[in-house]
Amino acid sequence: MAGLYIHIPFCAQFCTYCDYFSSIQVEKSGAFVRALLREIEERAALIGSYGVTFDTLYIGGGTPSLLTIEELALILERVAQHYPSQLKEVTIELNPEDVTPQYATQLKEIGFNRVSLGVQSFIDEHLRWMNRRHSVERSIESFNHLRKAHFNNISIDLIFGFEKLSIEGWQYNLKRALELSPEHISAYQLSIEKGTPLYRHYQKGLYTPTDDDSAYEQYRVLHNTLLESGFIQYELSNFALAGRESQHNSSYWNFTPYFGFGPGAHSFIDDRREWNLKGISNYIEGWKRGERLFGYERLSAVDHFNEVVMLSLRSVKGLDCKELERELHSSSLTAAQVEEFTEQLGQLVSHGTIIKEKGSYRIAPLKLFISDSIITKLFL
Repeated sequence: MAGLYIHIPFCAQFCTYCDYFSSIQVEKSGAFVRALLREIEERAALIGSYGVTFDTLYIGGGTPSLLTIEELALILERVAQHYPSQLKEVTIELNPEDVTPQYATQLKEIGFNRVSLGVQSFIDEHLRWMNRRHSVERSIESFNHLRKAHFNNISIDLIFGFEKLSIEGWQYNLKRALELSPEHISAYQLSIEKGTPLYRHYQKGLYTPTDDDSAYEQYRVLHNTLLESGFIQYELSNFALAGRESQHNSSYWNFTPYFGFGPGAHSFIDDRREWNLKGISNYIEGWKRGERLFGYERLSAVDHFNEVVMLSLRSVKGLDCKELERELHSSSLTAAQVEEFTEQLGQLVSHGTIIKEKGSYRIAPLKLFISDSIITKLFL
């Protein structure tokens, strides 16, 4: 099986912290959709040659909810026409400001069965600081509209680890989130990315990053609160009720093939990674000529091994011992590299940072917060 991802690169305004590729040139959305439909159609023969069947579709952004129902329906129809699929999960990211009762109902009618709602915070002051378009009241209204439209698989996004957020404020956010009874919660620590308004504020001394101890305490509260409320943590930033894990996102962590459409979208199969070039105008003009503008790379044996380690250890399931043995002896690694990895893994296990349990290696639950620094120690 495989996944499809479609990137909608428009936002009505930029969030303070966001460095995802997007544009406020919403007036180009019509031309963009025409280009996107052509890309979906033109790449079908090549992608079909891999012989995969698709079971998940994810429309992200940007802000996909800036598109009309008619435009979204055209996209879903074009996918259905050209790609063999048994879609179990069809997700769209939504900004609360865009969700009306009619829009929610129509999303369900055209084939979406899962939504990711960009709530981010239940404190209006924080939403204004983030430059979000919606209010807390609007988030709650939008969630209720989706429920009334019979969506029974709703995820909400939250952000922690920023200067204005106290531990009490974070506890309040989690309480309000749980009161809505979503099936899934994604919680991300705010990071300072170059090119964002937040980065410029930081450079001018107008923003002070949250210290590591405070950020860790917020992560600990997140972890404990959600687990006590019946959620399962299945990845660093993702928690779900049993059986409601994101099937699409999980594919990124287990080397399931995926194909991306739209500017900046990535594809991956057989250790070959491709990415469409960013730039809406170039994307539109390129597809007017029937030309795909993209880059690619093929992972080396070492790159492949490092990615298996990284993606597996970000997941709560961890790195399967048998799979690790196969990778160590089939990735064209040198004896010295195998020895280096084995020694470093042994040290992390002896320190309790990584746990060997039930046939797999996994990062200790409350150390997932610093998983990047742990995983990089294992890279060859």
